[in-house]
Amino acid sequence: MTGKSDLEQAIALRLRDLAAVDGWDHANAYITHYLALHARAGGVLNELAEDVEFLVAAEPEVLASALGAGLDRTLPDAARLFLRCAHQLRGQEPGERAATLALAAMEHEVSLDLPRRVDARWWPLWSQSEPTAYHRVLAGHTGPVYAVALGELDGRRVAATGSGDCTVRVWDLHDGTALRVLEGHSQGVNSVTLGLFDGDPAVLSAGGDGTVRVWDPRTGAPIHVLEGHTHGVRTVVLGHVAGRGVVVTGSDDGTVRVWDQRTGAPVRVLEGHTHGVRCVALGHVGGVTVAVAGSHDGTVRIWDLDNGSLMRALRNHTGPVRTVAVGHLHGRAVFASGGGDTRILLWDLGAGTAPLRVLDGYTYGVNSLGIGELDGSPAMLTGSYDTTVQLLNLADGTLRRVLEGHAAGVRSVGMGHLDGIPVAVSGSYDSTVRVWDLSEDGASGSWVGQPEWVRSVAVGHDGDRVLVVSGGNDCTVLVRDLRDGAVVLELRGHTDWVRSVACGEVDGAPVAVTGGDDGTVRVWDLRHGQPLHVLEGHTDWVRSVALTCVDDVPTALTAGNDGTVRIWDVRTGVAVREFDAGVGGPVYAVAPGGRANARLVVAGCDDGMVRVWPLQGGGDVPLLLHGHSDWVRSVACGEVDGAPVAVTGGDDGTVRVWDLRHGQPLRVLVGHSASVHAVAVGEVEQHGLLVATGSQDGTVRLWNLWNGSHVVMPLPGCTGLALHDRTLAVAMHRGVKAVTLFPAPRPSSAETFIVPA
Repeated sequence: MTGKSDLEQAIALRLRDLAAVDGWDHANAYITHYLALHARAGGVLNELAEDVEFLVAAEPEVLASALGAGLDRTLPDAARLFLRCAHQLRGQEPGERAATLALAAMEHEVSLDLPRRVDARWWPLWSQSEPTAYHRVLAGHTGPVYAVALGELDGRRVAATGSGDCTVRVWDLHDGTALRVLEGHSQGVNSVTLGLFDGDPAVLSAGGDGTVRVWDPRTGAPIHVLEGHTHGVRTVVLGHVAGRGVVVTGSDDGTVRVWDQRTGAPVRVLEGHTHGVRCVALGHVGGVTVAVAGSHDGTVRIWDLDNGSLMRALRNHTGPVRTVAVGHLHGRAVFASGGGDTRILLWDLGAGTAPLRVLDGYTYGVNSLGIGELDGSPAMLTGSYDTTVQLLNLADGTLRRVLEGHAAGVRSVGMGHLDGIPVAVSGSYDSTVRVWDLSEDGASGSWVGQPEWVRSVAVGHDGDRVLVVSGGNDCTVLVRDLRDGAVVLELRGHTDWVRSVACGEVDGAPVAVTGGDDGTVRVWDLRHGQPLHVLEGHTDWVRSVALTCVDDVPTALTAGNDGTVRIWDVRTGVAVREFDAGVGGPVYAVAPGGRANARLVVAGCDDGMVRVWPLQGGGDVPLLLHGHSDWVRSVACGEVDGAPVAVTGGDDGTVRVWDLRHGQPLRVLVGHSASVHAVAVGEVEQHGLLVATGSQDGTVRLWNLWNGSHVVMPLPGCTGLALHDRTLAVAMHRGVKAVTLFPAPRPSSAETFIVPA
């Protein structure tokens, strides 16, 4: 073995020297693909991984697999940084890989000797966001990850995951590779478990197609299909009852079913829930195996699996029970339950109809719970729609750590150990699986900013200084200097989430207009941080605000959940006009469009329509633009070759460009794979109109309107965008970032974007 290691080391060092001669940008394909494998086999990968240029040049998937989970503290900081974002580097050109690494370094305050590259089409300017605990991202699912389970296969730690893409994946947690992709379900996979099935290693999966499937994880071959439920199966667990191996399942048909592992035959059906059974966990009380089942009927039922009798029905939840987990606390069996009523209840498994503890404050409810041990103490893990994983002390319910990084709600969590290090594994609606290092928090105390989601961003001016203004869930509005992201003002007044921000001028002085869930619109002096007006009239959340000028009068446009668009004189704070969208639901976005002598109001609504009204004169009946097939979340307007256009983004994943003179569609920009929540447009000298869009697919895209081509920037969690020349400000779930753009040259006349005359 030593001889082989020495040979691999010699090969790796020789390949490295050859790359040094030509430069990493010109290294041949063999070197960029295989050098990491030779270096690992030769024991010199850590040394090689200190070279940032190598991290940029190497084939991302191969290098990530060679580096492993990243839990090894001897790995260089740059290598661990690479592993944080390796899933985003696939398919990127070296310039974009470098930009992504540079942004990750800013986000996590890692010193990285990586100069700005001329071949990068974007580059980070600054990042003001809270650093996250170290974690590795496992990417491959193409739909939401509904289920995760940890286990062991042939001496290696593995995870099984189930997804809305109808597949089950088995991952090697040591190197992050997918060992198997198991296909057979015809609907999404809601639950997975790993263990011994009739004495042999197996993966079990429960699907929306009403089946439970048993797989051989070594070969991927199907072993059994358990059929009997009449609706989708939500949960599956393995256990033993009276010495016999069983499978226990819960379904939307309202039943819990027990199956014999050896024969696959049903043993008994447990009935009593009046709605679907979302979750089941197994435990032991006095030598008896019990099943704890949570349901959408709001109850938790505990069943004696030896005889099928109901032991207790607990009715303390006031909403659907989505998750249960069994564990031990101070030597006694306990279980936790959580769901849509924003609470977690901790119970004695053996007795009692009142919870031992109630944990409140989970605004979005709890999707998943896991109980384990950390540093010798019992701990509980939670996953929520708020995108976080939280680690709690089970003994007293205190919060130990918040793990952030997912770009959408967390659906499933699990706890375990990898190479002796405690880890959490989570699955999310963002289609990723994440492996978290629980032995260190990885966060820095130096970040100062909005402690909750940032919902919106806008760019304004105070003389020569450019300002970035953001609003979020903490009810505050922060004003930053565009040059470095430093906070210069904090504006307080809203009493609920600030959903939208716009910037402009009133009599030469810079102002911001903000809209919030408190139903108010507020006008702020950006020079001194003073409130100027509170505009009241909306009867529900204000989702969108915009600023324009009508006959030299600074004018605000506002829209919200009350289904109206309102026009305000910003100088006086007086309402000028109101449009009823007539949708019976929210107006999500509003923007001024048209030309100086024919100003328009363009709004995106929840019926998939874009509505256009004249800002001055005209009637109240809007022009309807048909095309989107789902909610229109974002609107921005500009001009192409002197012609007014609107750009809209919707929950159908499309970006649409409209001719505002004739109300005609001009182009559909296709590329996003999820809802488009943010659109920004801006004029750049010699490049014309730039369009940036942000989506729940984890990307921000910069579009060429002439041919539909686009630059992809991996910026997950984007909630708002604002363009200033070649700088793009991005509102994220936990902060604000700014990137410099290098757009492609304006196309030749042969590619002219045609707007009807």
